[in-house]
Amino acid sequence: MKEDSRAIQQRIFWLLLIIAAVLAAWNIRLFWVQVAASRSWTSREIDLVENSVLQRGQSIVADSGRGDFYDALGRPLTGETIAALAVFPAEEAGAEGEAERRRQARAVSAILGIAEERWLAFEAGLHGPGLWSEAGRPVALTPDQAQRIGSLGSNRLRVIDYRLRYGPRQAASQVIGYIGQNPERIARQFADRFRQGELRLTSQIGNAGLEKTFERWLAGIGPTTATLYTDGMKRTLPGLGLRLSGPANPNYPVKVMTTLDADIQRQVEQAMERLHIASGAVVVLDAQTADTIAMASRPAFDPQHVHLEDGAWSNRALKEAVPGSIFKTVTAAAALEEKAVKPDDTFECSSELGQYGFTCWKEGGHGVITFAEGFAQSCNIAFAEAARRFGGDKLEQYARKLGLAAQVGWVGDVPGEAGFRQWDAEDSGQVYGRGTNPADDGVLVQTSIGQRDVRVTPLQAANLVVTLLRGGEAAAPRIVKEIRFRDDRLLKGFPPAKLQGAPEGIRPATARLLLEWMEAVVDHGTGKELRSAIWHTAGKSGTAQVKLKNGAPGVNEWFIGYGPTEHPKYAVSVVVTERPENASGHLAVKLFREVMDALARAQ
Repeated sequence: MKEDSRAIQQRIFWLLLIIAAVLAAWNIRLFWVQVAASRSWTSREIDLVENSVLQRGQSIVADSGRGDFYDALGRPLTGETIAALAVFPAEEAGAEGEAERRRQARAVSAILGIAEERWLAFEAGLHGPGLWSEAGRPVALTPDQAQRIGSLGSNRLRVIDYRLRYGPRQAASQVIGYIGQNPERIARQFADRFRQGELRLTSQIGNAGLEKTFERWLAGIGPTTATLYTDGMKRTLPGLGLRLSGPANPNYPVKVMTTLDADIQRQVEQAMERLHIASGAVVVLDAQTADTIAMASRPAFDPQHVHLEDGAWSNRALKEAVPGSIFKTVTAAAALEEKAVKPDDTFECSSELGQYGFTCWKEGGHGVITFAEGFAQSCNIAFAEAARRFGGDKLEQYARKLGLAAQVGWVGDVPGEAGFRQWDAEDSGQVYGRGTNPADDGVLVQTSIGQRDVRVTPLQAANLVVTLLRGGEAAAPRIVKEIRFRDDRLLKGFPPAKLQGAPEGIRPATARLLLEWMEAVVDHGTGKELRSAIWHTAGKSGTAQVKLKNGAPGVNEWFIGYGPTEHPKYAVSVVVTERPENASGHLAVKLFREVMDALARAQ
């Protein structure tokens, strides 16, 4: 009995030993498959590491999840969804032969209306999943094309909903800006998100414009991808096929609601194209709130193809330029507020001041002219003499009262950042350069007519007009009024605001008088060309002497104003920069009229 029991124990021992050996061998095999021999272990020499990467790579980002921009009426400015043709490097079961590839190529090229060789060249250039594109831009398929491609029954060719960030002729492109890789800024500015894995050094972030300043809200919570699941032989896995995956969150992506009017924006840009404006800007502000209705910059810029060296991405509406005679508005305000000059005081203009080589633009001069008429006729001599009566320090003081020589864009506190600015890379402008003595008489007379060191941005110039229309109180122009969740619930508001840090403005009576003088400019002064505009308008012209990049003499042409004069709705500034000195006509006046007529037709 004891011997039987001992025999049974021995058999159990050997059985357990065999089981342990089998398990050990199995674990060794698993280790060999998954680790030691993963680079090449099958009879087909399949590299598991490489193929796992390949399988994960069979995806196309159909939607980045980034928030979009909308105009004031809720019309999208970015983010168009198209039907796009996605091409995956997958094989049909059994692998397609050359004859089948050719057949499919003929069918696809016929549907797309292109040469077969062009399609084959496109396929040959793919190193992973890709979208059928032209000029580097995914092509939007027509419903008929999408249906016909779907009917081919190919797993390699799929029609997907694809989200384009920018349109082919993106409106307000410099205002919106562009996205791109910027590893240095990610490491510096978004270190927390980088450490948490929300951003990689290769992630695309806003690099200019609103894309940059509103990056914290726009980033979103993840992309939506179109994935074709395949095995290691690039064959579609049964029951899986093409799948869309992404975050299901009703809050994201967010909507950034701008103050722009998309229709007016496009009409302003079309006006610049018709007049062949090579370099310049237009700003249209609401006459009372200073909200930005339209803002356009030239040279033109395509955010799909960014060339940093040409500078087209820079928003000229926020960049300072020599203003010329539009600055006489500041000189006039200072003279009237300081009671240094009365409107009917007279000056003798013989075209030359007699010092510093200072002259009037009108050959032979204006003769005896009142200060009020000197504004309408833009007389240099009258304004130089007027400035001498109150001095250079006062001139800078009143420039600041009217919102110049400082950034004017909307600024306020947001969670995590005090003093958040909506505008990207807005210049401050200036009245005097560093080291310039305002008390110097030669400096003063040049500064009084907007020359020498004076610099003004088109945004500041338009806001100067708004300041007058608001009775001398400066506002801070907005470009974004609020941010909303995907379901339209309010996330963050940016209410209209006064200009922070600006000294107390000018008296309402002075502001009203200057607006009347602007009407005289159009009635019988340097803006007479505007009398045939749809609306009654008012404004001030300016021609600043500058040097072109080649060293030749050139001019900046300006016109600032408002309309309609009976019930002002819009303040507008126009600048055409770096024109040849001998160019015919005042292009800024023509552009101002086109913009005002567009505004009139939009009502």
